[in-house]
Amino acid sequence: MTSHTVISGIEVVAGVFAALTAVRMRRSGLYRRYPFLFAYLLFQAPFSITPAIMNLASRAYFWYWEVSTPIEWMIEILVVRELCGLVLERFRGLASLGRWSMYAGVALAAAISLATLLPRIPNAVTHRSRMLFYWFAGDRGIHLALAIFLLLMMLLASRYPVPLNRNVVLNAAMFTLLFFANTLASLLRTIFDMRVAALLDVGLTGLGAVSLIIWFFALTPEGEKDRIELAHFRPENEARILQQLDHINRLVLRLPSYIH
Repeated sequence: MTSHTVISGIEVVAGVFAALTAVRMRRSGLYRRYPFLFAYLLFQAPFSITPAIMNLASRAYFWYWEVSTPIEWMIEILVVRELCGLVLERFRGLASLGRWSMYAGVALAAAISLATLLPRIPNAVTHRSRMLFYWFAGDRGIHLALAIFLLLMMLLASRYPVPLNRNVVLNAAMFTLLFFANTLASLLRTIFDMRVAALLDVGLTGLGAVSLIIWFFALTPEGEKDRIELAHFRPENEARILQQLDHINRLVLRLPSYIH
């Protein structure tokens, strides 16, 4: 059995579970709470299966991949924006500040990743090869920035009395893992070239399928009711910290309206 056959089978499983999870979210009403996660699942259903049914060496698949990859980035950025708003749901000003920080971090990381890769692009390359360089650089930078933002956001939440429901924690953990895995795979592919490409493709595809299976079983309406406090404080300390957060939030809300 070749690696392509294994990957194709995993991709079909991933697509099926993405569709099933989207259907469950629609029936349970969770799609209203997580509209961008819902959009991500709707996108992943055909996006996961397409490589298994198209010729990967064909021009049609290249153009499909070239167009769909930036769409995937945009949806992932919106998913992280959504998670930031849910984690800081009580603090609208801090949530806005977090979103702008995330946008700046993504733009900076993508620019740095592209700048470090440009010197390695040969002058005499085809359009397809050049676009592959650009897209891989963007993918590495964007996913690294999103992973770091999610990790820092959850670390900060663990230092303050911000109660989160189980679904939000699940989504943040899964996307952090996926983004870091994609970044690591991109780095390894850059260092070792094609020697590890097949193994990395199998690992990433398998991780994506496992994450979709976990979402199917773990993302439930009950998860909205289960509250998780990542930090535990005495009542008097909790009241003092929340007062400080409210004060910072009010200061941010006084900034120009385009920041909110």
